[in-house]
Amino acid sequence: MRYLKGYSLLLVASLMACSKGSNEPDKIGNWISRGQYDGVGRSGAASFVINDKAYVGTGYDGENRRQDFWVYDPALNLWKQIALFPGAGRNGAVGMAMAGKGYVGTGYDGLNKLNDFYQYDPAANTWTKKADFAGTARYGAVSFALQDKGYIATGYDGNWLKDNWQYDPATNTWNQAQSLNNGKRTDAAVFIIGNKAYVCMGIANGSFVTDFYAFDGTTQTWSTLRPIDNLSDESYDDNYNFKGSSAASFAMRGLGYVVSGNKGSLSSATWEYNPGTDTWIQRTDFEGAARTGATGFTLKDRGFVVLGTSSSQPFDNMFEFDPTAAYNKND
Repeated sequence: MRYLKGYSLLLVASLMACSKGSNEPDKIGNWISRGQYDGVGRSGAASFVINDKAYVGTGYDGENRRQDFWVYDPALNLWKQIALFPGAGRNGAVGMAMAGKGYVGTGYDGLNKLNDFYQYDPAANTWTKKADFAGTARYGAVSFALQDKGYIATGYDGNWLKDNWQYDPATNTWNQAQSLNNGKRTDAAVFIIGNKAYVCMGIANGSFVTDFYAFDGTTQTWSTLRPIDNLSDESYDDNYNFKGSSAASFAMRGLGYVVSGNKGSLSSATWEYNPGTDTWIQRTDFEGAARTGATGFTLKDRGFVVLGTSSSQPFDNMFEFDPTAAYNKND
């Protein structure tokens, strides 16, 4: 009888543990709350990284399009305001960094699509107007920098776009580079691994796109990768369900990440891309509120997501993702 009583208690404990565990994420990775953005909450902000510090500004707070810019120092876990962006307040702009300087351009000011372009010098804390973007004025584009050349691609100018333009900071000039193979879109996601920029997600013609491309900074050409939806007869994509737009993105430790965004409804999903296998796996869901228009960046091989909006609620919180840590809902 004692054995049966002990066995019953053990069985009950086991069932309770299983029940508790069923409510916890079964995916790998942990999101950690970090220092709140010191400016007002917003979505559609531009960002760039210089010397292991992230610069984030502009965006839409639900009432106004912003000009303020802030810098985040991960060593202090603090934000500090820098010089005001000199162009019109805007959202949907792009940002990138080349040769120790930051660049911000394009976007939407509430009335007009924009093509102006500015350089930020962190040593002097000053902005300088540069040659206007040579493509059509637009918002919702992606930008990236490879080998100290900048690129602005895709977006919306009244039409969904797939063109790609290269900026040379040494000569302050723009030249048209190879367009995406067949990938018109706006509000896409981009991340950089090695000398390649990876562009996925976005929307065109009222539908989320599924094609996925990589741009090689050396050959100046695009390659077509596997689609980001369950379209093949193979098993690798059976769980793919993350096509959408306005997701945050970053890369670290040789892997790419897209987080949250609009997928017909707001999503909290985190997906990880392995360029060696050209496959994606789902990680622990983003632990902040589901949102769209958030900003992602990488500092010292650490990935962060900040800002964004849900309906009319803009957010100012920030989270860091550790892809190897166990889930911990209390941090």
